[in-house]
Amino acid sequence: MRCKHRLVVSLSVASSMLMAASPSFAQLRAEDPAVWPTRPVKLVVPTAPGQASDALARLLADYFSKAFGKSFVVDNRPGAGGSIGLGAVAAAAPDGYTLVIGSSGPLTMSPAIYPKLSFDPIKDFEPIANIALTPQLIAVSSSGPYKTLADLTAAAKQRYLPFAIPSLGSTAHFAYAAFTRSAKVEFNLIPFRGNAQGASQVMAGDVAAMYDTVPGALSLIKAGKLRAIAVAGTQRSPFLPDTPTFAEQGVAGADVIGWIGLAAPAKTPSLILDKLNAQVRLFLESAAIQESLKNMAFVPVADSSRSAFAKTIQSETSRWAKLAKDANIRAE
Repeated sequence: MRCKHRLVVSLSVASSMLMAASPSFAQLRAEDPAVWPTRPVKLVVPTAPGQASDALARLLADYFSKAFGKSFVVDNRPGAGGSIGLGAVAAAAPDGYTLVIGSSGPLTMSPAIYPKLSFDPIKDFEPIANIALTPQLIAVSSSGPYKTLADLTAAAKQRYLPFAIPSLGSTAHFAYAAFTRSAKVEFNLIPFRGNAQGASQVMAGDVAAMYDTVPGALSLIKAGKLRAIAVAGTQRSPFLPDTPTFAEQGVAGADVIGWIGLAAPAKTPSLILDKLNAQVRLFLESAAIQESLKNMAFVPVADSSRSAFAKTIQSETSRWAKLAKDANIRAE
């Protein structure tokens, strides 16, 4: 009996030593995609707090935290047109515990103008779902002389009018390039540090027009301080039903629809990506979320599948690379 007891003890000690020398069962279990998530998840936002991507990220993080029973924490990593945050996520472990809110500008436009980015938008990320659309628009002073897009372009052909964008290389810069090339008109392009500065100059009458997103300009438009004269979408915005699209005003090829989606580092397990995609779909179906998105002037994406988002990233990366080359758009 003693020998048997010693054998049992020896086996127990050996088993304990083996477990101590290798990852614990609990740790291995925590990395199992089938039980993900077992700890907090970081949701990186490549912009400063308060911007459109950040607002959507916080709404999504709150929903995910409740749906998955684990905290989803927003981590703002602004800088270099969003490339700092995206680069950090591209280099993160593909275990589902680091995700990124990827918008059209940093994810598909920055690669066209920053030659030495630390990430590839197609190779380094797994698309999870596109979530919301943010079409661009042209706004002018509500007290100014321009009532339509035709008024603005006719005046620009007579004299070199100043036109505001938030920064060089931004989505607004690409929208401006698409518009001016399609309409065969040029302005005195003036980049500001943010849309707020540009809007103040437009309202003061010092700048003729500006590009902004529908969510960004809507409050000033509703307040009667700005007038929207063209929406860069395939159809009119539900928030500005009286504002015609570029195509309706005879300018084809100027559609620039910004979007905000969710992605993960490349090689993140498909099981985790599918779990997240399923929750995004439920997120977009929620009546409460739909009301919140409406209040923020976001248009929910019609097809939030992983494959649709992958196609969007691929097609727009190619489109903006060509436009950047043709229009000589550079980050300076």
